[in-house]
Amino acid sequence: MKKISIGIAMLLIVIVYQLLLNVFFITIDEYKFNQSLGLLTEDIKPYERDYLKLIYKRIDKFEKERLEKNSVSLSYKEENLRTFYNKVLNRLTDKYLSEDETFLSETDSQEKLADKNSLNESRLDNMFSRLKSMVSDNDYSDITTLYDKYETSEDYAYIEDIKAIIDNYEEINSDIFVEYLLDPIDMKAYFTLNSQKNLVLKPLLPIIESKPTPSELETYDKIWREIKDKVGTNLLASLDSFIVYSDGKDETLAYVNYIDDKASRWYMAIDIEDSINMEDNSLKEDFYFTIVHELAHVITLNDTQAIYNSEPSFGKYFEEDISFNEDSYLNEFYNRFWTYSIDESRIIQNLDNEDIRYKFFLRHENSFVTDYAATSPSEDIAESFAYFVINEKPMGNEIWEQKIRFFYEFEELVEIKNNIRKRLSSLEIAA
Repeated sequence: MKKISIGIAMLLIVIVYQLLLNVFFITIDEYKFNQSLGLLTEDIKPYERDYLKLIYKRIDKFEKERLEKNSVSLSYKEENLRTFYNKVLNRLTDKYLSEDETFLSETDSQEKLADKNSLNESRLDNMFSRLKSMVSDNDYSDITTLYDKYETSEDYAYIEDIKAIIDNYEEINSDIFVEYLLDPIDMKAYFTLNSQKNLVLKPLLPIIESKPTPSELETYDKIWREIKDKVGTNLLASLDSFIVYSDGKDETLAYVNYIDDKASRWYMAIDIEDSINMEDNSLKEDFYFTIVHELAHVITLNDTQAIYNSEPSFGKYFEEDISFNEDSYLNEFYNRFWTYSIDESRIIQNLDNEDIRYKFFLRHENSFVTDYAATSPSEDIAESFAYFVINEKPMGNEIWEQKIRFFYEFEELVEIKNNIRKRLSSLEIAA
């Protein structure tokens, strides 16, 4: 009798243990599922939730199989299922969360794209006509043939072959030449930076045909001096050059890019139309925020933080061909704030649709400082850093506030914040 009681007791213990184990795993899966819904959890009907959970269970099965193999690449089936899941989420986002945010209609978008393509084609034609006199006939023929092949196939290997040819001509900046082939924006002026980080005007043939006027040079110098004055030369140490351009009104105000294979050296580009109020020649309100955002990219994407032209490594954040170091700012930021939404985000990035990206933001609005931050972890950390620098420390417990407080854990970043805020204090833009 005693033996039977002990046996029953042991069996009950095993059953209870299994039940607790199952409840634990169900809770973990339920948390991930709720994370994917975001703010939709508060509004959707029970039958809608059940339908979404049915799809998500299949996604979860594929994900677990992938993680068991330590694989970072989504299978074709998982990617298709996640794309379908995203479509269902978008329909429900329209139903419950959409605001009066207007986007271009499909027709307007196509017309705008057609206008841009026509303008880009004209700029490239002019650039190639100037290039012809700068390179040998054989090289020019090879370059144009390779570019035609790239346009047909979109195989970047052809662009690399073009760069290898241009590298033989010292008077042509091959890095910027290649970028111009991919995105022929209207470049106004190109400057290198001397040891004091002052501008030195340089020709940029065959891209820029004519020199800026004295008045234009004065304006460009004013913008650069303002950047240097407000962020300090230490934060500009990795920058070797400065470009003034325009890609149309209210498009990209500024960007940065690296100019070597390791991302140890960078340049900054500023859109003159989006930076200056033409009526009084003053800098626009969001100018300083954007500059800090771009410098955040230099801080978080440089060669001390990541390895470029590398393969994905399981357990580390990977973006395009960049593998981030385990102790990098972005890897820590990703592990803390993005692990439950990264696959959904990558699906959305692949779809490359502004409206779809905005719906993702609406579902997770309490997680991001701006809708643009929801684009990717690298844009999220840059937007959050700009908020960290420009504003006071938030004390709430929303995820976007936790992201801003993340930077206070690093003394060197707090020092950057304090230095910039001190320089900006006279402008009354730091809140």
